This record gives sequence, structure tokens and C-alpha cells, in this order.
Amino acid sequence: MTGKPILVNVRGVILQRSKVLLIKINDENGMHFTYPGATVRPGESLHDALKRGVSLQTSADVNVGRLLIVWEYIPDRENYRYGDRQRITLTFLCSLQPGSEPQMPRIADPNQIDVVWLPIDALDDIPVLPVVGKELAKALETQQATGNLFLNVTN
Repeated sequence: MTGKPILVNVRGVILQRSKVLLIKINDENGMHFTYPGATVRPGESLHDALKRGVSLQTSADVNVGRLLIVWEYIPDRENYRYGDRQRITLTFLCSLQPGSEPQMPRIADPNQIDVVWLPIDALDDIPVLPVVGKELAKALETQQATGNLFLNVTN
């Protein structure tokens, strides 16, 4: 362990006609996708951090809904696959505010390649971080059937 504080990340699952909004990234982990979001700053609420992150990455404004998934990453348990910082990622269901259309921001992170809508059922076949695609697809099916949705995913 590095002794650094645990990072708290927030991500948003934004759905539209059986598709999910993803950010395409090319960084030290290679080409992959992620749900839009941010690392929470000291003194910032989870919802404010998520709204800020989605806006910065997609130029869209969202309403933050219910918590869907808690994903815990402990570096030594994962052979440092995603770096040396322990983190917890909280993923919320979000909806676009009326008139808000996701697109590449004018000033994007240098590792961000695109903003894309992909079919939910494709999450199993593409590299998405955090790695919760199967659990998310199952949770979304369960929510449609029962109205109940919450997952805790630990590696």
C-alpha cells in the first residue's frame, strides 16, 4: 500500500433507448470506455461532483438519481491492474436535463477520444472501467422487472 488517501469517484449511468452513454479513453490502461464522472474533491458533495464530471466530459447537464453500484478497488488484490491508489466508485443512475445533448467538450481531457452511445448488451464485450458491465446489465433487467436496483461489487 502507498499510504495515500482512498480516492472516491462518482460515475453516471445515462440511458437512452437501450443505450448507455460512455466516454472513450486512451491512456496508460490502453483504449477503454468509462461512465462519465469525476473524482470527488474535498468538501464537494457526491451529486455536485457527478454533475461537474458529466458536464466536463460530455457538455451535458444531468439529474442525479439513485445509487446503482458500489465498486471497490484494492490495488494489491488486483495486482495493481488499475494503479496503486485504493478507490471506491459510486455509480448513480442519471437522466439528461431537457435540451441537453452529450457531445465532445470543446476542451477535453487529452486522454478522452469520444463520447458515444453504445447498446447496454455490448457492455460484456468492450473494455469498460469500472468493470461492472455484467452486473449493470443484470441490475437494469431486475429494475425493469421489480423496480428495485442496487449492487455492491467488490473484486
